[in-house]
Amino acid sequence: MKLNARDKAILIGLVCVIIVIAGIFGLIKPKMGDIETDEAKLKEVKAQWEQIEDKIAEIEPMQKEIKDDYSDAVKLSNDFVDESQFFDKDENFMTYKLDQFMQPYINECELEASRIEIGTHTSKTLSYYYFEPDVLTTSMFDAADVNGDYREELNDRMEESNSLSQRNAEEVIVTQFGLAAKGTKENIWNFMTKINSLNTAILIESVNIADYTFGEANLEPGQVSDNKSDVTFVINLYSVFEMDEPVVDE
Repeated sequence: MKLNARDKAILIGLVCVIIVIAGIFGLIKPKMGDIETDEAKLKEVKAQWEQIEDKIAEIEPMQKEIKDDYSDAVKLSNDFVDESQFFDKDENFMTYKLDQFMQPYINECELEASRIEIGTHTSKTLSYYYFEPDVLTTSMFDAADVNGDYREELNDRMEESNSLSQRNAEEVIVTQFGLAAKGTKENIWNFMTKINSLNTAILIESVNIADYTFGEANLEPGQVSDNKSDVTFVINLYSVFEMDEPVVDE
């Protein structure tokens, strides 16, 4: 059968239409499905990326907070005695180093040291010092507190002591130093004042003065007092382990 020019044109048009339709269903439509899948994956990746960015944004403030906490810990540890100065390179406690630490204060106050002793070297839990009000609450109190004013005032007075009583007591290292010496009232007072003024955690635990008259009580006629007395001190030196600097920049 012969096709004229018109039929050929129609046939060619139909073939083109079929090719286009076949392309749409065979090539373009699957690609549209891939595009939809890729868009869903892209949306999921974007959500993950946003979560990562949020975490990255949290890192810098967290690093600053850690560094600030470390800085505060260092400042706090500076209030305590540096215990490492009393140890040798093998971590053995050296009593003579503690003696060397205390000697300048003894000499400055002109005490005549006769004996020193290094006591316990141990840990101790320090409790908080706070004032706890003694409050009387009776049925009369409850009956009088019609408007709750007394109770509010009581809660205000107890707030500080309640807060401190609930805090965790911390542990420190305590090194005890015993000193037997002789000196005048002024020497002894100057030594106690000096220890008290040190900007570190050293506490005079006890003082025992043998002669509170400083030689005046038992003077024989014609004798002159040297105005001195034997005295014994027990001194506690408080230390803490210094915190390692945290690595936060890696």
